[in-house]
Order: sequence, then C-alpha cells, then structure tokens
Amino acid sequence: MADPNWEDFLLAEQPQWAYFSSTPFTTSTQQGFAPAQQNYWRGQYGDVWSRYLGSLGAETRGGDVVGGFTDFLEDMPWTQMYYQNTTPGQRGSQGRYNPATRYAY
Repeated sequence: MADPNWEDFLLAEQPQWAYFSSTPFTTSTQQGFAPAQQNYWRGQYGDVWSRYLGSLGAETRGGDVVGGFTDFLEDMPWTQMYYQNTTPGQRGSQGRYNPATRYAY
C-alpha cells in the first residue's frame, strides 16, 4: 500500500475542501460549467455528502472496499445530475424571447 500523502489527509479531514475543489468549481474552460451550474452545486454540498455516506454504508455492509470522498466525487455525473434536478428556469433558460407588444395611438 502506498504511503498516504499530506494532501490526501487534508482532503479526508476537510471534505468541504474536496467538494469545492471538484469538477464544477474548476475555472478551466475545458470543463464548460456555466455560472448557473456552479451556483447550483454550491448549495448541494449537504446532499452530496449525504449521498456519499449512504454509498459508504452500502459498500461497508456489502463487504466492499470503501473509497474516499474524493474518489466518490471523481465518479459523479455532475452535468447529468444538474439537468435532472433543475428546471429550465433554475438553469437560467427563459425559452423564446417574446417582448410585450405596446401600441402607441
């Protein structure tokens, strides 16, 4: 087994660090996450952490090897979950633009 490094220890002790440094929060233009997506995921830490704990419990009961929170975050389908859990209005999509018609007589 490889020796754990200091960074892994810190991320395990502070799971918020692992979460807020994961895919949706990167500033890389390669990721392509819009500001609305980043805002959505900022408020989802508690839900994601609870999902991880549930997964951890299921793996432990099944006798499987338990992965860390950072491993869980790496395997998460961020974009798919975002589009399943938000409405177009929450995503900032307003549909077609229909301006109000005003008549000046």
